[in-house]
Amino acid sequence: MYLRQKVIKASGRIHLSILHGFRDSEGKVKQKTIEKIGYLDEAQKIYDDPIAHFESLAKKMNEELNAENTISIALDMKEIIDPKQVYRKNYGYVVFSIIYHELEIDRFLDNARRHKRFKFNSEAIMRLLVYSRLLYPGSKRGLF
Repeated sequence: MYLRQKVIKASGRIHLSILHGFRDSEGKVKQKTIEKIGYLDEAQKIYDDPIAHFESLAKKMNEELNAENTISIALDMKEIIDPKQVYRKNYGYVVFSIIYHELEIDRFLDNARRHKRFKFNSEAIMRLLVYSRLLYPGSKRGLF
């Protein structure tokens, strides 16, 4: 947040307001008026240095906003993790999935399955084998 000083052309007076700058969902820079303060000459009757006062107010509001957007995580260091439970997710296959579908391997295997009347989904098995080999490459000699 910041203090904006806008000169009004008709009267030549300076209008003060506190704005918040952000980017919208399309990435365009936007500004939202948080508080309209009023004219500088009127604020000088109340405050000795209204610019410094309202800049510090904007800074304080910014710190409060940042404090609201922070989170704390508490970890119990004595907690025992269940070795049978898998807590990680692997999204590394997404790139390989795009290539796999662009090559239309899935379409080829589905068409072959329809004509051969398989009782199992050969395309799902092939997809699993391809992704696992690409994600976890290893020597085939160690398997036998």
